[in-house]
Amino acid sequence: MKKIGIMGGTFNPIHIGHLIAAQEVLEKMNFDKILFMPVGDPPHKTGSDVISAEHRFEMVKLAIENNEKFEVSDIEVKRRGKTYTYDTLLELGNLNTNTSFYFIVGYDTLRDMDSWKRIDDVFKLSSFVVVNRGNDYTDMKKEIDKKVKKYSANIYLVDIPDIEISSTEIRKKVSENKSIRYMVPDKVLEYILNKGLYRGE
Repeated sequence: MKKIGIMGGTFNPIHIGHLIAAQEVLEKMNFDKILFMPVGDPPHKTGSDVISAEHRFEMVKLAIENNEKFEVSDIEVKRRGKTYTYDTLLELGNLNTNTSFYFIVGYDTLRDMDSWKRIDDVFKLSSFVVVNRGNDYTDMKKEIDKKVKKYSANIYLVDIPDIEISSTEIRKKVSENKSIRYMVPDKVLEYILNKGLYRGE
């Protein structure tokens, strides 16, 4: 049975922190591949600083093109309206038989998961990998134990390097005409500059 890690996110833009985290999880969990899944366009785009899903998808594609274990999915990009993890997992399951899925999330997401649509079913459809960027183990383990007990969930904890880079910081630098070299892969940098992205923020 194939093991696939799913890394969802806005990726606005994707940066080396995302890639390092994905590589760490891939190796430590012994996955066959990592599937990057950019979210679609927000239903109400007014006032949003999220650029179009098409641009974000293209940047992920460029960022991962040299890693045969990394792939990008357009499932959520193509979906109209609000996107739910439950629907995504159902669709993935139909497309990939004989596959185990592992959703990669941070501690904040883990804490908020009780409010997710059909969360009981989500835990049946997928295991979860919680990445730890130097957070307090005690709180994380408590939260994991709580979810395991409540939902019979399969949750793994993986330590990853704490890379102090954020998409917000990158967008700010671009808007201020400052360099983001080494924060994003070269081809992503090229794409941002060629398309004039994040200039008006």
